[in-house]
Amino acid sequence: MKYWAKSDPLKTVAEHTADLRNIWEYFLKIYPAAFDKSEQSLIAIAIEYHDLGKLNDLFQEKIAININEHKNMHVSGEIPHGFLSCAYLYTREMQKSIGLENMEILLTAIYNHHTREDCYNVVSLKKYIEEHLPVSYTDEITNIAYELKDKRARYFNHIIPSCRNIKGTHWGKDKKLYLRYIVIKGILNRIDYAASSDARVMEIQPMANDFFKNKIQRAFTEKGLRPVQMYMAQRKDKNLIVIASTGCGKTEAALLWLDGFKTFYTLPLKVSINAIYERICKEYKYDKEKITLLHSGMLAYYFNQNDKNTGLKIKDDPVERQKKAKLLSFPLTVCTVDQLFYFVFKSIGSEMIPATLKYSHLVIDEIQMYSPDILAYILYGLKIVTKLGGKFAIITATFPPVLHELMIENNIPFEMPSEKYYVDGCSSRHKITCIDGEFDYDLIFNKGQTYKVLVLCNTVKKAQQVYAEIQKYNDQSEIKVTVRLLHSRFIRKHRKILEEAIINDAQNDTPVIWVSTQIVEASLDIDYDILFTEMCPADSLLQRMGRCFRKRNYNADYLKGQPNVYIYNTGNGVGSNNVYQYLDIYEPSWQLIQKYNDTIFDECAKFDYVDAVYNIDRLKNSKYYLKIKENMQYLIDLLPNSFNLSESHQLFRNIQSITILPDKFYNDIPQVKKLIEVLAINKRMALLERLRYEEKLREYTVDIPISTLNNKKLYIDKNAIKGIEKLDIHRAYCEYNFDEKLLIGSGILVTEIDNENRFI
Repeated sequence: MKYWAKSDPLKTVAEHTADLRNIWEYFLKIYPAAFDKSEQSLIAIAIEYHDLGKLNDLFQEKIAININEHKNMHVSGEIPHGFLSCAYLYTREMQKSIGLENMEILLTAIYNHHTREDCYNVVSLKKYIEEHLPVSYTDEITNIAYELKDKRARYFNHIIPSCRNIKGTHWGKDKKLYLRYIVIKGILNRIDYAASSDARVMEIQPMANDFFKNKIQRAFTEKGLRPVQMYMAQRKDKNLIVIASTGCGKTEAALLWLDGFKTFYTLPLKVSINAIYERICKEYKYDKEKITLLHSGMLAYYFNQNDKNTGLKIKDDPVERQKKAKLLSFPLTVCTVDQLFYFVFKSIGSEMIPATLKYSHLVIDEIQMYSPDILAYILYGLKIVTKLGGKFAIITATFPPVLHELMIENNIPFEMPSEKYYVDGCSSRHKITCIDGEFDYDLIFNKGQTYKVLVLCNTVKKAQQVYAEIQKYNDQSEIKVTVRLLHSRFIRKHRKILEEAIINDAQNDTPVIWVSTQIVEASLDIDYDILFTEMCPADSLLQRMGRCFRKRNYNADYLKGQPNVYIYNTGNGVGSNNVYQYLDIYEPSWQLIQKYNDTIFDECAKFDYVDAVYNIDRLKNSKYYLKIKENMQYLIDLLPNSFNLSESHQLFRNIQSITILPDKFYNDIPQVKKLIEVLAINKRMALLERLRYEEKLREYTVDIPISTLNNKKLYIDKNAIKGIEKLDIHRAYCEYNFDEKLLIGSGILVTEIDNENRFI
């Protein structure tokens, strides 16, 4: 008889297994050296046995019903097939062939290849197998026979305890056993998911070797490659930490290092990720079908590009692109770290990430942007990846020495050049002045009449206040200045408009004043004339300076001898439960910057400044350093399967937020009401069409941290909007203003509203 594996599309167990086999053979042609012979053998065995549990007659009954009645149902009493597949596997001959340890790894990978609740006792499993599994099965494609007879005793005596040990302490203690397991389990998952997809693609054929080398060498023909680029191009087989100032070509250096390898390029902000993605596609003509974004806003991005029929239009529909991206199929993925590093919490289902990073190159750009929690997760992740054999490159404008010390302490191998790199001929870009107090609005407004001015604040509230103050000067002045505001509390649609505008204004010579927050710190290629900034930790401060005179030396004539960076120690956003909570970093950052007050702050001095602030001898007992160490040790001691996949995602982000729809759009924008109505009524809408409507609606929303709800002036409906509860979008009763034509407005404003009974 035929034993079915799937009803849609209809596949037998033999056909589905053959699909896995073909995908695995194709993978080995693309990446023949990704796994050693022993690993290849275990993966091949796992493929053959992983779905034999589907031979049970209750599963077959379910498939028959689904085929005939076009349903997707569960049959009462059915036990998940993954828990049964190992019953055909255990033989003394195989154990002798692969060894007891590999046998345990193989059994555990197959038993847990789907994440299912394991609540079955040995008695119920034994009874189920005896009643419902055939004693013999012959693969109709390979003619290989699988016998169950006389193996049941071994199954209960050996296999069940082994498979369930993933939840026990010995897996946590034996690191080599766990690392080998996640490789086999992770690749089995990827192959299985690929075989079950419409495209049946696990890996997309990569670009030719030396693609970036040829492109970048042509781009730098006149002056030749820069030192940082030559350094990374010559060390593709090394783990690297490269410190290079803003604008010196470190992105191209990273592209030369990853050239020819499957790669994940990470950045802290989605706008930065989109910019790098577009740069790689447009400037270097990288095949758009071989590179992808991977972040929470990727669907909206691709829908937008396809709708506008831009040069970045993709062949796949965005949903298929997202599926392939989550399966890690692309040769080059540009993503946020949370899409990868949640695997450090060792949940079942996350193994395919480290298994893929084993044969990949991983770029961590702007590591100094992350909190101590996230830094600990990244460092522990690098520890695992390098043990597996993967390679990483940290490229950054500032690298705190304390991180260097922690990497050595945790035996994370890396190479670091003796020199730090900065822009050729641009070693003196900034003249700074330090003021212990509030912004000088009169000075800001006067400079904005002549120069392109950037004002950076530590909090959204402060940015809105500064914007309002400067607008008052505008109202009273005969000479009008363009003043714009950008922060995280604009709806997605308006934030995107503003992000494009701040880049465009930077490329023009017209005077303008932009007020913003730290969201513009990293990887936005903007170059303003004068920076006014609130004081912040040293690494963030240097990132902010990188948005001013980005690729120019300080020009005394142009600036009339005045500073181009004004630093104000306002104390805003500093201290416990604030943006910058670590005073042991903030306070020395302010104290040590005084050394350079009213002078040219050159690139060498900047590196010395960061080294002094993050000096290990000074920080070894600090809350900042101890927090990273504490989190690292927690992950080292954490037993596998202590958290499920959903919990791992939440633990990594460590940010609870709520998605709100400002009432202005709910009441005044007919398109929004129409979107909600269509989504609420048409429950059977095609998936692609539904996702389009959902993403269009989300364009009018803002993600607000849960902590903001403590502010009694912000009122939000307790319940999600009726009819679209699954989207978890809540109406917010707050003032919101923005003019899409003039590009002016404050976004969400927190104001007093009575009627507390309706809101949280």
